[in-house]
Amino acid sequence: MRQGAAAPCAGKSIRDAQLSGRVRLLLGFDGKTTLNTLLWLLLILVFALGGYFFGRRRGNASPPVSASDVTLEHLQLSSEIARQISTVLRLEALLPHIVEAIQGRFGCYFVGVWLRTPEGDALTLEAAGCPPGMQLPPKGARLPLEPDSPWGRACLQGACLPINNLPPDFPHLPQVHPGRSALLAPLQVGDGVKGVLEIQHDRPHAFSPVEVTLLQGLADQVAVAIRNARLYEAEQSRRQLAESLQKIGSELAGSLDMRQVPQQILEQLAAVVPYERGSVMLQREDELEIIAQRGFPDDQRAINLRIAIREGDVFQQMVQANKPIWVDDVTQTSGWQQLDWLPLNRSWMGVPLITKNRVIGMISLTRKEAAAFTEEDAALVLTFAGQAAIALENASLYDEITRFNAELEKAYHNLARLDQAKADFIEVAAHELRTPLTVIKGYTQVLATRPGIVNDTDSQVLLQSVMDGVNRLHEIINSMLDVSKIDNQTLSMHIEPTWLHMVLRRVAGELKEALLERNITLTITGLQELPWIQADSELLYKVFYHLVINAIKYTPDGGRITVSGRKVLGNGNVPSVEVQVQDTGIGIDPAHHELVFEKFYQTGKVSVHSSGRTKFKGGGPGLGLAIARGIVEAHGGRIWVESPGHDEENFPGSTFFVQLPIKAVNARYAMSETSVTA
Repeated sequence: MRQGAAAPCAGKSIRDAQLSGRVRLLLGFDGKTTLNTLLWLLLILVFALGGYFFGRRRGNASPPVSASDVTLEHLQLSSEIARQISTVLRLEALLPHIVEAIQGRFGCYFVGVWLRTPEGDALTLEAAGCPPGMQLPPKGARLPLEPDSPWGRACLQGACLPINNLPPDFPHLPQVHPGRSALLAPLQVGDGVKGVLEIQHDRPHAFSPVEVTLLQGLADQVAVAIRNARLYEAEQSRRQLAESLQKIGSELAGSLDMRQVPQQILEQLAAVVPYERGSVMLQREDELEIIAQRGFPDDQRAINLRIAIREGDVFQQMVQANKPIWVDDVTQTSGWQQLDWLPLNRSWMGVPLITKNRVIGMISLTRKEAAAFTEEDAALVLTFAGQAAIALENASLYDEITRFNAELEKAYHNLARLDQAKADFIEVAAHELRTPLTVIKGYTQVLATRPGIVNDTDSQVLLQSVMDGVNRLHEIINSMLDVSKIDNQTLSMHIEPTWLHMVLRRVAGELKEALLERNITLTITGLQELPWIQADSELLYKVFYHLVINAIKYTPDGGRITVSGRKVLGNGNVPSVEVQVQDTGIGIDPAHHELVFEKFYQTGKVSVHSSGRTKFKGGGPGLGLAIARGIVEAHGGRIWVESPGHDEENFPGSTFFVQLPIKAVNARYAMSETSVTA
């Protein structure tokens, strides 16, 4: 008997060892198993041993293998199902897969996955399965979470609830014929219960304690899979939203047409937050102007629609809060402005358009049903509105710049036309004046030879005044013609070897009487050492003539004018000569250093203009320096002025610089060149 009794024990030990090893293999036990898994395994072994001792007590000499075999089979099924559902990451595919796997593997009559609503006061059926021919409850069916109901106890208490013999009045959905036994396992992750896994069999006492433990462990795996699927979907949703916002932002940033951007905002927003009717509004003083709309009826009144801003209305509330606001039901909101020709949409949300910490308008969205917008919707639209506001501002700035450029272009063309007309007038006037002036000058010279004039001192004085005026007028006309040629780039240049020392000596001889009359000392130094250059000597004579005349006019009596020169490297390291014309005059305001070279520039008020070629602060046509710059630049050189400022008491003076290349560098005007043998 001892040997005979030992055999069953030995057989049982072998099977239990096999079960333990296979359990270790199924669960991946490696010495690091969690406490929950160890407890689960311990319960399985306890129930298996309980079955064994229960069989021994009844005098059953053969091993009670059914409990172990069933346990092992269920454990294998649970492990297989857990592995299957762990690979499905989308909730809409995961839940039907759970139902199908449990129903197919365990042969259950009904399997349902109930998930708690966001409010936590009810369960909704998300997936279910039953035998063919039976009518399933609709997806989304609700069960209130009552504390005394089986589902309420399973969900609220977090306890697995087996019901082995269903009473006739067992509460259930009327569409499903209740089975004879049921198991309600909470879907629990951590301290939170996400729902209930309901399993029904069509026979009583279908769930043994071991199976209850196994199914609760499977429910825990299902809960983890549901949580992971939700986390995955949330991450995917956030990623898709970020990609959508980035794409939308790029598309909006790429468009600068103020007529298109507002409409693009509404079109793109519909992909982020659904709505029935939307508009983009910009604040125009005490009104909101709708610059784009979507979902509005085809009505003339919707065109150029403006809404008055009233004290305490939703727009002002939004501006004060500086964040989105929404109304769950506009029919319950006092003071709501509902246009009679617009269909009533009960839900409304307004999101501010903010640029540079200033609300410039808002995005208005509506939905037909009440309480349609959520805080999450508001956050999404606010993120989108930030990009939309920047796009609107960029488009507005671009629109303003475009209009400004168009106006500037138009003004430029008008100025160019006027400048051309002025140049044409100068050229025509100069030619027209030159003809009669030549006649006057000729007859004046003839009169000067008459005996009556020669022998009459008074007549000679009068005639000389006429000659001086004719010569002055002739000089002005020549200046007008020079300016016209420079503007039209028709200045004819005769390039030849030129020594600047001789050019300045000629200028000094021409202005000798003016210098004596004003008691101004002209000193020329350092020019003899300068190399000969390739230039038009007659044109350079005009340059330095105008510069010295200008220095005489703005230097007080008794002052000094110094002309000096040196060899330098000009622009582009081109060997050049530099001539400086320095005076001890009233100086030039630094703000006018460029203006003095403009045509017709005058110092002081034109209304008190005092004409005079060399008179102190005497006026002129304002062409001398413009001619000087034109000729210098025609030679490939440059001219500028330096002066600390304008001061008629301390006389800081001015210095004009002229740089000219030694070799002719010019292609702007027609030239004839004589070889240089210097």
